[in-house]
Amino acid sequence: MINFRKGRKTVYMVAIATALVLVFSSYTPVLSSSTVDGFTLPCTIKTYGSAWNGEIVFDLYGTTGPSYLVVMDTNGTVLDLRESTGTPGYGPAYNIAPNTLLFEGEPLEVGGAWPRWATHIWNLASNTTENFPNVISEHYIQYDPVNNTFLTLQAYVRQVGSNSILMDKIVQVNAEGNVLWTWDTYNHIPLSEASPFDETVSLPRGTVEDFSHANSLFWDYNDSVIYLNLRNQNTFYAINQTTGNIIWACGEFGNFTLLGANGQPLKGANGLPPSLWYHSHDLREVAPDIFTMFNNDYDNNTNPDDGHSSLMEVTLNETSMTAYVSWNWEAPISYYNYFGGSTVILPNGDYLGDFGDSSHQEPQNELPNGSWNFSDTGAAFAEVNPAGHVVRTWTFPVGYYVYRVEALTNVTPVVTASPSPSPFPSPSPSASSKPASPIPTSSPSSWASLILPFIIVGIVVAVIVIVALVILILERRAKVF
Repeated sequence: MINFRKGRKTVYMVAIATALVLVFSSYTPVLSSSTVDGFTLPCTIKTYGSAWNGEIVFDLYGTTGPSYLVVMDTNGTVLDLRESTGTPGYGPAYNIAPNTLLFEGEPLEVGGAWPRWATHIWNLASNTTENFPNVISEHYIQYDPVNNTFLTLQAYVRQVGSNSILMDKIVQVNAEGNVLWTWDTYNHIPLSEASPFDETVSLPRGTVEDFSHANSLFWDYNDSVIYLNLRNQNTFYAINQTTGNIIWACGEFGNFTLLGANGQPLKGANGLPPSLWYHSHDLREVAPDIFTMFNNDYDNNTNPDDGHSSLMEVTLNETSMTAYVSWNWEAPISYYNYFGGSTVILPNGDYLGDFGDSSHQEPQNELPNGSWNFSDTGAAFAEVNPAGHVVRTWTFPVGYYVYRVEALTNVTPVVTASPSPSPFPSPSPSASSKPASPIPTSSPSSWASLILPFIIVGIVVAVIVIVALVILILERRAKVF
Protein backbone atom coordinates (compact mmCIF):
# COMPACT_ATOMS: atom_id res chain seq x y z
CA MET A 1 0.00 0.00 0.00
CA ILE A 2 1.28 3.50 -0.91
CA ASN A 3 2.16 5.81 1.97
CA PHE A 4 0.69 9.08 0.72
CA ARG A 5 1.99 11.06 3.68
CA LYS A 6 5.62 10.15 2.90
CA GLY A 7 5.11 10.49 -0.85
CA ARG A 8 3.21 13.76 -0.74
CA LYS A 9 6.34 15.92 -0.96
CA THR A 10 7.58 13.90 -3.91
CA VAL A 11 4.25 14.17 -5.72
CA TYR A 12 4.16 17.92 -5.15
CA MET A 13 7.68 18.20 -6.55
CA VAL A 14 6.65 16.19 -9.61
CA ALA A 15 3.61 18.46 -10.12
CA ILE A 16 5.71 21.61 -9.88
CA ALA A 17 8.38 20.17 -12.18
CA THR A 18 5.71 19.27 -14.74
CA ALA A 19 4.35 22.81 -14.63
CA LEU A 20 7.82 24.28 -15.05
CA VAL A 21 8.46 22.02 -18.05
CA LEU A 22 5.23 23.27 -19.64
CA VAL A 23 6.21 26.88 -19.03
CA PHE A 24 9.84 26.70 -20.16
CA SER A 25 9.03 24.57 -23.20
CA SER A 26 7.61 27.76 -24.73
CA TYR A 27 11.08 29.35 -24.55
CA THR A 28 12.65 26.73 -26.82
CA PRO A 29 14.07 28.31 -30.00
CA VAL A 30 13.65 26.74 -33.41
CA LEU A 31 17.10 26.28 -34.91
CA SER A 32 16.74 26.05 -38.65
CA SER A 33 18.50 23.05 -40.14
CA SER A 34 17.05 23.43 -43.61
CA THR A 35 19.70 22.37 -46.14
CA VAL A 36 19.70 22.96 -49.90
CA ASP A 37 22.63 22.00 -52.15
CA GLY A 38 24.89 21.64 -49.13
CA PHE A 39 23.88 25.01 -47.68
CA THR A 40 22.50 25.00 -44.14
CA LEU A 41 20.65 28.13 -43.06
CA PRO A 42 22.39 29.44 -39.91
CA CYS A 43 19.31 30.99 -38.35
CA THR A 44 17.54 30.74 -35.00
CA ILE A 45 13.80 31.44 -35.18
CA LYS A 46 11.56 32.25 -32.20
CA THR A 47 7.82 32.93 -32.26
CA TYR A 48 6.14 34.94 -29.50
CA GLY A 49 2.60 35.39 -30.79
CA SER A 50 0.37 35.36 -33.86
CA ALA A 51 2.75 35.76 -36.78
CA TRP A 52 2.54 35.85 -40.56
CA ASN A 53 3.10 32.53 -42.30
CA GLY A 54 4.54 33.11 -45.76
CA GLU A 55 7.75 33.40 -47.78
CA ILE A 56 10.57 35.92 -47.66
CA VAL A 57 13.66 36.57 -49.77
CA PHE A 58 16.96 38.12 -48.70
CA ASP A 59 20.65 38.40 -49.58
CA LEU A 60 23.03 36.71 -47.14
CA TYR A 61 26.77 36.51 -46.77
CA GLY A 62 29.25 35.76 -44.02
CA THR A 63 32.85 36.70 -43.35
CA THR A 64 34.09 33.95 -45.69
CA GLY A 65 32.72 31.88 -48.53
CA PRO A 66 30.14 32.67 -51.19
CA SER A 67 27.10 34.93 -51.02
CA TYR A 68 23.53 33.67 -51.25
CA LEU A 69 20.11 34.82 -52.35
CA VAL A 70 17.74 32.90 -50.09
CA VAL A 71 14.02 32.22 -50.57
CA MET A 72 12.53 30.60 -47.48
CA ASP A 73 9.28 30.29 -45.61
CA THR A 74 8.91 32.10 -42.32
CA ASN A 75 9.48 28.85 -40.40
CA GLY A 76 13.00 28.60 -41.81
CA THR A 77 12.62 26.08 -44.62
CA VAL A 78 14.80 27.05 -47.58
CA LEU A 79 12.69 26.86 -50.75
CA ASP A 80 15.09 28.29 -53.35
CA LEU A 81 18.71 29.32 -53.32
CA ARG A 82 21.19 31.10 -55.56
CA GLU A 83 24.92 31.26 -54.92
CA SER A 84 27.51 33.76 -56.16
CA THR A 85 31.15 34.50 -55.55
CA GLY A 86 32.17 37.88 -54.23
CA THR A 87 31.07 39.82 -51.16
CA PRO A 88 28.38 41.00 -51.24
CA GLY A 89 27.35 38.88 -54.19
CA TYR A 90 23.72 40.08 -54.16
CA GLY A 91 21.83 43.29 -53.66
CA PRO A 92 18.13 43.71 -52.94
CA ALA A 93 15.44 41.45 -54.41
CA TYR A 94 11.90 42.58 -55.22
CA ASN A 95 8.67 40.63 -55.67
CA ILE A 96 7.47 42.24 -58.93
CA ALA A 97 4.81 39.65 -59.90
CA PRO A 98 3.47 36.29 -58.68
CA ASN A 99 6.37 33.85 -58.35
CA THR A 100 8.71 36.44 -59.89
CA LEU A 101 11.71 38.23 -58.39
CA LEU A 102 13.75 41.12 -59.70
CA PHE A 103 17.20 40.99 -58.13
CA GLU A 104 20.69 42.51 -58.32
CA GLY A 105 23.79 40.29 -58.52
CA GLU A 106 25.65 37.76 -60.68
CA PRO A 107 28.11 39.31 -61.16
CA LEU A 108 29.30 41.78 -58.58
CA GLU A 109 31.37 44.69 -59.91
CA VAL A 110 34.02 46.03 -57.52
CA GLY A 111 36.22 49.10 -57.57
CA GLY A 112 33.55 51.76 -57.13
CA ALA A 113 32.25 53.43 -54.00
CA TRP A 114 29.51 50.84 -53.54
CA PRO A 115 28.85 47.33 -54.86
CA ARG A 116 27.40 47.36 -58.38
CA TRP A 117 25.38 44.47 -59.75
CA ALA A 118 23.82 43.28 -62.97
CA THR A 119 20.04 42.78 -63.05
CA HIS A 120 17.95 39.62 -63.37
CA ILE A 121 14.31 38.52 -63.33
CA TRP A 122 13.86 35.08 -61.76
CA ASN A 123 10.69 33.03 -62.23
CA LEU A 124 10.47 30.82 -59.16
CA ALA A 125 7.78 28.54 -60.59
CA SER A 126 9.73 27.57 -63.72
CA ASN A 127 13.17 28.27 -62.19
CA THR A 128 14.16 30.30 -65.24
CA THR A 129 16.10 33.56 -65.24
CA GLU A 130 16.04 36.46 -67.68
CA ASN A 131 19.38 38.28 -67.53
CA PHE A 132 20.06 41.98 -68.12
CA PRO A 133 23.87 42.17 -67.96
CA ASN A 134 24.00 45.80 -69.11
CA VAL A 135 21.49 47.06 -66.54
CA ILE A 136 23.86 47.97 -63.70
CA SER A 137 22.79 49.54 -60.41
CA GLU A 138 23.91 50.26 -56.85
CA HIS A 139 21.84 50.05 -53.67
CA TYR A 140 18.42 49.89 -55.33
CA ILE A 141 16.65 49.28 -58.64
CA GLN A 142 13.07 49.74 -59.86
CA TYR A 143 11.28 48.19 -62.85
CA ASP A 144 8.54 49.40 -65.19
CA PRO A 145 6.91 46.24 -66.63
CA VAL A 146 4.77 48.27 -69.04
CA ASN A 147 7.73 49.71 -70.93
CA ASN A 148 10.34 47.13 -69.85
CA THR A 149 12.67 49.82 -68.50
CA PHE A 150 14.66 50.14 -65.29
CA LEU A 151 15.45 52.93 -62.86
CA THR A 152 18.96 52.62 -61.42
CA LEU A 153 21.22 54.43 -58.95
CA GLN A 154 24.79 55.21 -59.90
CA ALA A 155 27.41 57.08 -57.87
CA TYR A 156 30.27 59.04 -59.45
CA VAL A 157 33.06 61.38 -58.34
CA ARG A 158 32.83 65.04 -59.35
CA GLN A 159 35.65 67.49 -58.89
CA VAL A 160 34.37 70.74 -57.36
CA GLY A 161 37.28 73.14 -57.01
CA SER A 162 39.91 71.26 -55.04
CA ASN A 163 37.38 68.85 -53.53
CA SER A 164 36.54 65.37 -54.80
CA ILE A 165 32.88 64.76 -54.05
CA LEU A 166 30.87 61.57 -54.50
CA MET A 167 27.53 62.45 -56.09
CA ASP A 168 24.60 60.32 -57.26
CA LYS A 169 22.59 59.95 -60.44
CA ILE A 170 19.22 58.37 -61.12
CA VAL A 171 19.52 56.70 -64.53
CA GLN A 172 16.63 55.18 -66.50
CA VAL A 173 17.76 52.54 -68.99
CA ASN A 174 16.13 50.07 -71.36
CA ALA A 175 16.70 46.31 -71.28
CA GLU A 176 19.94 46.69 -73.24
CA GLY A 177 21.30 49.26 -70.79
CA ASN A 178 20.89 52.26 -73.10
CA VAL A 179 20.35 55.51 -71.16
CA LEU A 180 16.89 57.04 -71.57
CA TRP A 181 16.86 59.68 -68.81
CA THR A 182 19.13 60.93 -66.02
CA TRP A 183 18.83 63.10 -62.92
CA ASP A 184 21.92 64.33 -61.04
CA THR A 185 21.97 65.30 -57.35
CA TYR A 186 24.65 67.89 -58.16
CA ASN A 187 22.17 69.93 -60.20
CA HIS A 188 19.44 69.95 -57.55
CA ILE A 189 20.88 69.55 -54.02
CA PRO A 190 22.99 72.47 -52.66
CA LEU A 191 26.45 71.51 -51.40
CA SER A 192 25.64 73.55 -48.29
CA GLU A 193 23.37 70.67 -47.23
CA ALA A 194 26.30 68.32 -46.69
CA SER A 195 26.32 66.26 -43.50
CA PRO A 196 28.02 67.98 -40.54
CA PHE A 197 29.59 64.61 -39.61
CA ASP A 198 32.20 64.72 -42.40
CA GLU A 199 30.97 61.66 -44.28
CA THR A 200 33.71 60.17 -46.49
CA VAL A 201 34.35 57.01 -48.49
CA SER A 202 37.62 55.41 -49.55
CA LEU A 203 38.18 54.76 -53.25
CA PRO A 204 41.20 53.48 -55.17
CA ARG A 205 41.92 57.10 -56.11
CA GLY A 206 41.77 58.22 -52.47
CA THR A 207 39.26 59.41 -49.88
CA VAL A 208 36.38 61.51 -51.17
CA GLU A 209 33.44 63.31 -49.57
CA ASP A 210 30.28 61.18 -49.53
CA PHE A 211 27.80 63.96 -50.21
CA SER A 212 24.34 62.52 -50.85
CA HIS A 213 24.53 58.72 -50.52
CA ALA A 214 21.34 57.92 -52.43
CA ASN A 215 20.22 54.50 -51.21
CA SER A 216 16.60 53.90 -52.22
CA LEU A 217 14.10 54.67 -54.96
CA PHE A 218 10.38 54.28 -55.25
CA TRP A 219 9.08 54.71 -58.81
CA ASP A 220 5.48 55.67 -59.53
CA TYR A 221 5.97 55.19 -63.29
CA ASN A 222 2.27 55.63 -64.04
CA ASP A 223 2.35 59.23 -62.75
CA SER A 224 6.01 59.86 -63.66
CA VAL A 225 7.00 60.55 -60.06
CA ILE A 226 10.17 59.26 -58.41
CA TYR A 227 10.75 59.23 -54.64
CA LEU A 228 14.45 59.37 -53.79
CA ASN A 229 16.00 58.93 -50.35
CA LEU A 230 19.30 60.70 -49.61
CA ARG A 231 20.82 59.15 -46.50
CA ASN A 232 23.29 61.92 -45.69
CA GLN A 233 20.71 64.72 -46.00
CA ASN A 234 18.14 62.89 -43.81
CA THR A 235 15.66 63.89 -46.51
CA PHE A 236 13.60 62.25 -49.24
CA TYR A 237 12.38 63.94 -52.41
CA ALA A 238 9.44 63.71 -54.82
CA ILE A 239 10.76 64.28 -58.34
CA ASN A 240 8.70 65.02 -61.44
CA GLN A 241 10.32 62.75 -64.02
CA THR A 242 8.82 64.71 -66.92
CA THR A 243 10.33 68.06 -65.92
CA GLY A 244 13.12 66.88 -63.62
CA ASN A 245 11.99 69.34 -60.97
CA ILE A 246 11.74 68.54 -57.26
CA ILE A 247 8.04 68.64 -56.34
CA TRP A 248 8.77 68.68 -52.63
CA ALA A 249 11.30 67.47 -50.08
CA CYS A 250 10.61 66.03 -46.63
CA GLY A 251 13.14 65.78 -43.83
CA GLU A 252 15.99 67.81 -42.42
CA PHE A 253 16.27 69.92 -45.58
CA GLY A 254 12.66 69.64 -46.76
CA ASN A 255 9.84 72.14 -47.11
CA PHE A 256 7.51 70.26 -44.73
CA THR A 257 7.23 71.35 -41.10
CA LEU A 258 8.20 68.30 -39.03
CA LEU A 259 5.91 67.68 -36.05
CA GLY A 260 6.90 65.95 -32.83
CA ALA A 261 4.84 63.65 -30.62
CA ASN A 262 3.06 66.66 -29.11
CA GLY A 263 1.97 67.89 -32.54
CA GLN A 264 4.30 70.90 -32.29
CA PRO A 265 7.12 71.73 -34.73
CA LEU A 266 10.42 70.09 -33.93
CA LYS A 267 13.38 72.19 -32.91
CA GLY A 268 16.87 71.26 -34.05
CA ALA A 269 19.82 70.75 -31.73
CA ASN A 270 23.25 72.37 -31.86
CA GLY A 271 22.09 74.93 -34.43
CA LEU A 272 21.17 72.20 -36.93
CA PRO A 273 17.79 71.70 -38.65
CA PRO A 274 15.51 69.13 -36.98
CA SER A 275 14.77 65.67 -38.37
CA LEU A 276 12.46 62.79 -37.52
CA TRP A 277 14.98 60.18 -38.71
CA TYR A 278 18.71 59.87 -39.25
CA HIS A 279 20.54 58.19 -42.16
CA SER A 280 17.58 56.02 -43.14
CA HIS A 281 17.23 53.25 -45.74
CA ASP A 282 14.49 51.57 -47.76
CA LEU A 283 11.99 54.35 -48.49
CA ARG A 284 8.62 53.08 -49.80
CA GLU A 285 5.31 54.76 -50.51
CA VAL A 286 2.69 52.42 -49.02
CA ALA A 287 -0.34 54.70 -49.54
CA PRO A 288 -0.82 58.25 -50.84
CA ASP A 289 1.40 60.51 -48.70
CA ILE A 290 2.33 57.63 -46.37
CA PHE A 291 5.88 56.28 -46.44
CA THR A 292 7.76 53.58 -44.57
CA MET A 293 11.50 53.59 -43.99
CA PHE A 294 14.18 52.00 -41.86
CA ASN A 295 15.52 54.65 -39.49
CA ASN A 296 19.15 53.72 -38.77
CA ASP A 297 19.49 56.49 -36.16
CA TYR A 298 23.09 56.97 -37.28
CA ASP A 299 24.77 60.38 -36.89
CA ASN A 300 21.78 61.63 -34.93
CA ASN A 301 22.02 65.45 -34.72
CA THR A 302 20.20 65.49 -31.39
CA ASN A 303 22.11 62.60 -29.80
CA PRO A 304 24.95 61.08 -31.89
CA ASP A 305 25.25 58.12 -29.51
CA ASP A 306 21.53 57.31 -29.30
CA GLY A 307 21.89 53.89 -30.96
CA HIS A 308 18.19 53.06 -31.40
CA SER A 309 17.29 51.98 -34.93
CA SER A 310 13.58 51.81 -35.69
CA LEU A 311 10.89 50.74 -38.13
CA MET A 312 9.09 53.92 -39.10
CA GLU A 313 6.02 55.15 -40.95
CA VAL A 314 5.80 58.85 -41.88
CA THR A 315 2.60 60.64 -42.94
CA LEU A 316 2.63 63.84 -44.99
CA ASN A 317 -0.08 66.49 -45.30
CA GLU A 318 0.48 68.35 -48.57
CA THR A 319 -2.20 70.93 -47.69
CA SER A 320 -0.72 72.09 -44.39
CA MET A 321 2.79 71.00 -45.50
CA THR A 322 3.40 69.11 -42.27
CA ALA A 323 4.87 65.65 -41.66
CA TYR A 324 4.87 63.43 -38.59
CA VAL A 325 5.70 59.88 -37.52
CA SER A 326 2.42 57.94 -37.63
CA TRP A 327 3.92 54.61 -36.47
CA ASN A 328 7.28 53.72 -35.00
CA TRP A 329 8.90 50.72 -33.34
CA GLU A 330 12.17 51.55 -31.64
CA ALA A 331 14.37 48.47 -31.36
CA PRO A 332 16.53 47.68 -28.33
CA ILE A 333 20.19 48.67 -28.55
CA SER A 334 21.16 45.05 -29.23
CA TYR A 335 19.54 45.54 -32.67
CA TYR A 336 21.33 48.80 -33.48
CA ASN A 337 21.97 48.87 -37.24
CA TYR A 338 23.94 51.76 -38.70
CA PHE A 339 24.01 50.68 -42.36
CA GLY A 340 21.53 48.74 -44.46
CA GLY A 341 18.12 47.72 -43.19
CA SER A 342 14.52 47.55 -44.39
CA THR A 343 10.91 47.94 -43.25
CA VAL A 344 8.22 45.82 -44.95
CA ILE A 345 4.48 45.82 -44.28
CA LEU A 346 3.24 42.21 -44.35
CA PRO A 347 -0.15 41.01 -45.64
CA ASN A 348 -1.45 40.60 -42.07
CA GLY A 349 -0.60 44.23 -41.24
CA ASP A 350 2.53 43.44 -39.24
CA TYR A 351 5.90 45.07 -39.94
CA LEU A 352 8.99 43.07 -40.88
CA GLY A 353 12.30 44.74 -40.09
CA ASP A 354 15.79 43.83 -41.24
CA PHE A 355 18.48 44.72 -38.70
CA GLY A 356 21.07 43.28 -41.03
CA ASP A 357 24.47 44.35 -39.68
CA SER A 358 26.96 41.53 -39.13
CA SER A 359 27.54 42.83 -35.58
CA HIS A 360 25.51 45.16 -33.37
CA GLN A 361 28.20 46.07 -30.86
CA GLU A 362 29.15 49.57 -31.96
CA PRO A 363 30.65 52.67 -30.29
CA GLN A 364 27.14 54.18 -30.15
CA ASN A 365 25.90 51.49 -27.70
CA GLU A 366 29.17 50.81 -25.90
CA LEU A 367 29.37 51.21 -22.12
CA PRO A 368 31.90 53.64 -20.57
CA ASN A 369 34.14 50.69 -19.60
CA GLY A 370 34.43 49.59 -23.23
CA SER A 371 32.06 46.61 -22.99
CA TRP A 372 28.47 45.92 -24.00
CA ASN A 373 25.56 44.79 -21.83
CA PHE A 374 24.14 42.38 -24.43
CA SER A 375 25.27 39.33 -26.35
CA ASP A 376 26.21 40.13 -29.92
CA THR A 377 24.57 38.59 -33.00
CA GLY A 378 24.76 38.99 -36.72
CA ALA A 379 21.83 39.99 -38.91
CA ALA A 380 18.39 39.78 -37.31
CA PHE A 381 14.81 40.14 -38.55
CA ALA A 382 11.88 41.09 -36.33
CA GLU A 383 8.16 40.89 -37.08
CA VAL A 384 6.30 43.51 -35.04
CA ASN A 385 2.53 43.86 -34.93
CA PRO A 386 0.77 47.26 -35.12
CA ALA A 387 0.49 47.38 -31.32
CA GLY A 388 4.29 47.34 -31.10
CA HIS A 389 4.70 43.73 -29.90
CA VAL A 390 7.39 41.45 -31.32
CA VAL A 391 5.74 38.25 -32.57
CA ARG A 392 8.67 36.54 -34.31
CA THR A 393 12.44 36.92 -34.69
CA TRP A 394 15.08 35.40 -36.96
CA THR A 395 18.68 35.67 -35.73
CA PHE A 396 21.94 34.87 -37.53
CA PRO A 397 25.37 34.36 -35.93
CA VAL A 398 27.91 37.16 -35.70
CA GLY A 399 29.52 37.75 -39.09
CA TYR A 400 26.39 37.20 -41.22
CA TYR A 401 25.01 40.27 -43.02
CA VAL A 402 21.69 40.96 -44.79
CA TYR A 403 21.21 44.20 -46.71
CA ARG A 404 17.47 43.84 -47.45
CA VAL A 405 14.60 41.47 -46.75
CA GLU A 406 11.44 41.32 -48.85
CA ALA A 407 8.12 39.51 -48.45
CA LEU A 408 6.81 37.30 -51.25
CA THR A 409 3.17 38.30 -51.15
CA ASN A 410 1.98 35.91 -53.88
CA VAL A 411 1.57 33.29 -51.14
CA THR A 412 -1.78 33.19 -49.34
CA PRO A 413 -1.04 34.38 -45.79
CA VAL A 414 -1.96 32.09 -42.89
CA VAL A 415 -1.76 33.17 -39.25
CA THR A 416 -0.01 30.70 -36.96
CA ALA A 417 0.69 30.84 -33.25
CA SER A 418 3.36 29.16 -31.15
CA PRO A 419 3.87 31.62 -28.32
CA SER A 420 6.65 32.22 -25.85
CA PRO A 421 7.41 35.34 -23.80
CA SER A 422 8.82 38.23 -25.84
CA PRO A 423 12.33 39.34 -24.81
CA PHE A 424 11.69 42.92 -25.95
CA PRO A 425 9.85 45.82 -24.39
CA SER A 426 6.54 46.66 -26.04
CA PRO A 427 6.45 50.40 -26.69
CA SER A 428 3.41 52.32 -27.84
CA PRO A 429 2.70 52.09 -31.58
CA SER A 430 4.12 55.57 -32.10
CA ALA A 431 6.50 57.33 -29.80
CA SER A 432 6.52 60.36 -32.05
CA SER A 433 3.09 60.59 -33.63
CA LYS A 434 0.75 63.54 -33.83
CA PRO A 435 -2.07 62.84 -31.32
CA ALA A 436 -4.93 63.99 -33.53
CA SER A 437 -3.78 61.97 -36.53
CA PRO A 438 -4.90 58.47 -37.52
CA ILE A 439 -2.60 55.75 -36.21
CA PRO A 440 -2.72 52.03 -37.13
CA THR A 441 -4.56 50.09 -34.47
CA SER A 442 -4.23 46.52 -33.25
CA SER A 443 -5.58 43.77 -35.45
CA PRO A 444 -7.38 40.71 -33.99
CA SER A 445 -4.11 38.81 -34.27
CA SER A 446 -2.47 41.50 -32.12
CA TRP A 447 -4.99 40.93 -29.33
CA ALA A 448 -4.46 37.20 -29.63
CA SER A 449 -0.74 37.68 -29.07
CA LEU A 450 -1.53 39.71 -25.95
CA ILE A 451 -3.86 37.22 -24.27
CA LEU A 452 -2.14 34.01 -25.38
CA PRO A 453 0.51 34.08 -22.60
CA PHE A 454 -2.26 34.49 -19.99
CA ILE A 455 -4.08 31.47 -21.42
CA ILE A 456 -0.90 29.39 -21.14
CA VAL A 457 -0.31 30.50 -17.55
CA GLY A 458 -3.96 29.71 -16.75
CA ILE A 459 -3.62 26.18 -18.13
CA VAL A 460 -0.44 25.59 -16.11
CA VAL A 461 -2.11 26.85 -12.91
CA ALA A 462 -5.13 24.63 -13.60
CA VAL A 463 -2.85 21.59 -13.97
CA ILE A 464 -1.19 22.34 -10.62
CA VAL A 465 -4.56 22.77 -8.89
CA ILE A 466 -5.94 19.53 -10.35
CA VAL A 467 -2.85 17.55 -9.32
CA ALA A 468 -3.04 19.02 -5.79
CA LEU A 469 -6.74 18.13 -5.49
CA VAL A 470 -6.07 14.57 -6.64
CA ILE A 471 -3.36 14.25 -3.98
CA LEU A 472 -5.71 15.55 -1.24
CA ILE A 473 -8.48 13.14 -2.27
CA LEU A 474 -6.10 10.17 -2.30
CA GLU A 475 -4.75 11.19 1.11
CA ARG A 476 -8.19 11.28 2.62
CA ARG A 477 -9.02 7.90 1.19
CA ALA A 478 -5.77 6.56 2.63
CA LYS A 479 -6.82 7.80 6.06
CA VAL A 480 -10.07 5.89 5.80
CA PHE A 481 -8.22 2.66 5.02
